[in-house]
Amino acid sequence: MISRLRYTRCMPEYVIESNPKLQAVHEERLSDFCVVVTHPHSLMGGDMRNNVVMAAWNTALECGFSAIRFNFRGVGRSGGSFDDGRGEVDDLAVVIDQVKGSPIIIGYSFGAWVAANYLQCSDCPAIFISPPTAMFSFPTMKGRSLWAITGEFDQFCDTEILGTVMENDRIRIARGADHFWFGFEDQLKPFLREKLSEFMRAP
Repeated sequence: MISRLRYTRCMPEYVIESNPKLQAVHEERLSDFCVVVTHPHSLMGGDMRNNVVMAAWNTALECGFSAIRFNFRGVGRSGGSFDDGRGEVDDLAVVIDQVKGSPIIIGYSFGAWVAANYLQCSDCPAIFISPPTAMFSFPTMKGRSLWAITGEFDQFCDTEILGTVMENDRIRIARGADHFWFGFEDQLKPFLREKLSEFMRAP
């Protein structure tokens, strides 16, 4: 496990003063990196307290990274309304502009699709959890610093399509898990720790 668990600042939920305003939680630690976690579909109950979002958030903090999670527009105390992904890409850009250090994105489900579109204009490293390739058209991500993990029984991630989006050797399949990861969150954590550590060691 990465050391340096002591943090320099722990913030409660707050609002990023953007247009629209975005509800967020941000913990800063003694790290040169900040993990940005994006949540599943806003119209399907997704928010920054989702079980997978929290598993990713807790793993990042346990590994000594700063971390931020937030609600897309129209969710919780965030302003605005759902924008079919276009405005949500802007939301992610606003949040990344808030962080200190180098960002690493962990995107879950719809949040992975938002991250994929954001990454068309950025080269920061990312981890996708259950990217919904059976629901959304993903841009090509080959050649990027990207890893993905999906459940063996994922209802919304077509692994054949995912293999055309990114390199097959960067895709991990979690046995027994489906798209929602209920009861399988602990299978995510070792993978996330491994890849976060690799990002940290990368030149």
